[in-house]
Amino acid sequence: MKFRVKEIANDRNLCGESPLWDAARQRLLWVDNAVGTLFEHRPADGKTTVLARELPLSGLALNHDGRLVIGGYKGILLRHASGETSTVLASYDGEELNFNDIIAGPLGSLYGGTCYWGANGRERLGKLYLIRPDGTADIMDDGFELANGLAFSPDGRALYFADSTARKIYIYDVDGFTGGLRNRRVFVDIPCDEGLPDGLTVDAGGFVWSARWYGGEVTRHDPDGKIERRLSLPVQQVSSMGFGGPDWTDLHITSANEAWPSEYAPASFDPAGPMGGSLYRARLEIQGRPEYQAQFTHED
Repeated sequence: MKFRVKEIANDRNLCGESPLWDAARQRLLWVDNAVGTLFEHRPADGKTTVLARELPLSGLALNHDGRLVIGGYKGILLRHASGETSTVLASYDGEELNFNDIIAGPLGSLYGGTCYWGANGRERLGKLYLIRPDGTADIMDDGFELANGLAFSPDGRALYFADSTARKIYIYDVDGFTGGLRNRRVFVDIPCDEGLPDGLTVDAGGFVWSARWYGGEVTRHDPDGKIERRLSLPVQQVSSMGFGGPDWTDLHITSANEAWPSEYAPASFDPAGPMGGSLYRARLEIQGRPEYQAQFTHED
């Protein structure tokens, strides 16, 4: 089945990421993590607004009190209504934390993957962290090349996690009492000719959606990992997606305008072709679901 993909904002994001629907305010939030810009789009009037610039952000989550949780190169922060930020977690065992994607879990904790890439490529491997509402943290797993998308199953008992340059989406069992992760296994291996798995989300039916950087598409996988459908985009660097809208049937998709030439690009990738940079929306007959909210109470 084909769906119409519509461009709803064109801010030429160098690296658009982390689309997050805020149901209480009927707005979509997302970031350009290359320059630290936080955007808001309100479907009611079609307006897009820049809420902040030069923030140390890459990933977003909602906190229970309306504040935003920010993950980025200064660790985990809370952004207050005033625009000021407070630090939840900046380092662990002496290591300064650079988070990419983050997600709140069923118990109000936060999960986030660290990655360390510089001008010359990967500097060291990343880890997957659990940060509890009181700010304490533990390493859940390690050894990741480029930690990326995170998404929970509808019942909260499984967590999906993408390691982009390893071309794998993993799945973990989630402990319902502690939030701890165990039993990592490969949910799906991504073929070299399909681009890299970037952002993730899971719909209400338990199907996993994967944004394909270099691949120009979003794929929907059934609970066994088999591709059930593909959604094509007019750009190659598709970075992330998330459900939203009044009935949770709008799939919002981010993309990136700044080209990332690398050894990981498939043969079909066209360096002179359209990269991305716009925010898109696909209206589906498939329903998504609200993300969990973090339960941080931290105040400076």
